[in-house]
Amino acid sequence: MASGAHAEVTLTFYSHHFGTYGFSVTFPHAYVTLSGTTEPDAKPVKANFGFIAQTISPSIAWQSVEGFVISMPDDYVAMSQPHLSLPISDKEYRAVLAIVDRWRKYPQPSYNLDTRNCVTFVREIAIALRLPASNDTKFIRSPREFLEDMELRASKTNRMVTTGGTQRPFPRLNSKTQTVKIGPDRPTP
Repeated sequence: MASGAHAEVTLTFYSHHFGTYGFSVTFPHAYVTLSGTTEPDAKPVKANFGFIAQTISPSIAWQSVEGFVISMPDDYVAMSQPHLSLPISDKEYRAVLAIVDRWRKYPQPSYNLDTRNCVTFVREIAIALRLPASNDTKFIRSPREFLEDMELRASKTNRMVTTGGTQRPFPRLNSKTQTVKIGPDRPTP
């Protein structure tokens, strides 16, 4: 970039609690946000993606229903809990977008409360980023608990995370959101 500014996209895993939003009831939900700037073209990035059922009805408990990738408004994101945040390379950014695209194209009915839901969606993204995501079925209906477990696993490991720069241990910070800074221009805090 001509200005010398550093380009970086940050991905954050969020959970949203059971409650109300406007005139609607909201169910527990997990999703990711992407923000920052891409490396090669300094393109601004501001997006979020989650996977939900098209319609909430009793049938969701025993059969697959139509599902879709959704983006939530800023005020919904503001009411949500961030769990884990990390800068990602442009290659990882494209991999996340490819996952989103693939989930958008799944044949309908694509949402299943116990096998393909918001937790499995964010788990697939976490795995693509080489984060320590649990496959334990106890989390399948518990987005917040799944993300808290992933946050705990990441803080306890000394595993290496690579995002196009040098490899450094995943640090444990004293905040609600974990941040990883990787690469020669991104010193570990």
